Amino acid sequence: MADGLTLALQPPVRLLEAGGAIVGLEEPGRKRLRLPEAGPSREAFLRCLAGGASTAEALCGSPGSPDALALSYLLALLEQEGWLRYALTWEGRVLATLEPLTPAFRFQPAAGAGPWRLSRFAWLRRLEPEGLVLENPLGFGRVLCREPTLLAALGGLCQPRILAGLAGLLEPAGLPPAMARPFLSLLVSSGAVAACAPDGRLPEEREPALRQWEFHDLLFHSRSRDGRHGEPAGGTLRFLGDLPPLPALKPAGPGPGLPLPGPDPDAPDPPFFGVLAARRSRREPGPEPITLAQLGTFLHHVARVRAVAPVDPEAGRVYETVAGPCPGGGGLHELELYLSVARCVGLAPGFYHYAAGSHALEPWPGAAPAPARLLAQAQAAMGAAAPPDLLFTVAARVQRVAWKYQTLAYALILKNTGVLYQQMYLVATALGLGPCGIGSGDTELFAQASGLDPAVETSVGEFALSGPGRGTEDGATAR
Repeated sequence: MADGLTLALQPPVRLLEAGGAIVGLEEPGRKRLRLPEAGPSREAFLRCLAGGASTAEALCGSPGSPDALALSYLLALLEQEGWLRYALTWEGRVLATLEPLTPAFRFQPAAGAGPWRLSRFAWLRRLEPEGLVLENPLGFGRVLCREPTLLAALGGLCQPRILAGLAGLLEPAGLPPAMARPFLSLLVSSGAVAACAPDGRLPEEREPALRQWEFHDLLFHSRSRDGRHGEPAGGTLRFLGDLPPLPALKPAGPGPGLPLPGPDPDAPDPPFFGVLAARRSRREPGPEPITLAQLGTFLHHVARVRAVAPVDPEAGRVYETVAGPCPGGGGLHELELYLSVARCVGLAPGFYHYAAGSHALEPWPGAAPAPARLLAQAQAAMGAAAPPDLLFTVAARVQRVAWKYQTLAYALILKNTGVLYQQMYLVATALGLGPCGIGSGDTELFAQASGLDPAVETSVGEFALSGPGRGTEDGATAR
């Protein structure tokens, strides 16, 4: 095993072989890469990657060798797929490992002398059986710290350190100064460490949007949606066969219950109660698409801005407040609606933003082909045979809430999102449309579609809407 920064295939990526020859690589369940017939150098290259850690120089050879360019290109291709794992090795020991978590990961060699500093969003936790793992919700990779003595060096980066200073922190671990830069490259590539200004301030401490994010809010956001982590997500039934599920109804209390009267059977129900009783999740679009008139009426009753109250310090109002169909914590109404349109009579397919103040749709530029991917992701999440007519992506202008509320900003955003979902369900039911709330989404895919900075405005929910038609009617599966 070579010393320094080494590379290997990231499990579960594996070689594909036929007749004893390598014909490609595969990440089971995600992607397969076919390769043209491999010569001896490519065969040796791939087997070295699959068999253990090797340096890039050992894998590709010297820059002047005949195969160096082709092997370097293949190495870059594997890195782009997120199929490489990076490690800091010394004297036969793997000290730390950098693992990509999403396809957006890119390895970033640490350049310059610094100073460098640990992000305030970085966090350590135990990960079995590897040991301690270092992550940052702003990053796309994680570092597994396999050598406990490295933790002292990591702690030293709480203060700004130049490269020579980091080398000194590695001396107690018995590592030479030459190991400082590869170790720093692992930390930088994971997003846990970044170059800072001479005064020690990181970009996250200078940018207004990131300054207003709290650690726990950003971590919760990044782990509850796809795009910035590699953990299993959704209905995985991870405790099936291990722990029993809780019963649908909580067991009765110790004393007798007090029966409550129901609605008067002789009194006519208000129309609203009929809407409540008829509400269902409808995952399959009907034969007739939604119309622009129906969409306009839906948005009028769901999200339009009725009024904006200006700042008035004498009245105790230090920020603008908004009145709309839904209640919103603090009158902030931080949620925005973006529409991926598959079919709508009177509206061209595409990507739009709902301007709630003017009750208008704004075509959003530069979005293709991401809206189609958002629709396909929604279809897969619902288990539907076809995409919905429309997909609403609910985005939050986080700083609108974080400017006022501390500790509970993101929790409040999610509560407001739930209120919006219920309003969407009831209005869609009253109009005879097909609604379905979706429990999962990808923040990075929305960022690609919208071109928005996720630190400033990020997706927090998805809601499908289609024209009248068939849907889930079975009480056992309706939600």
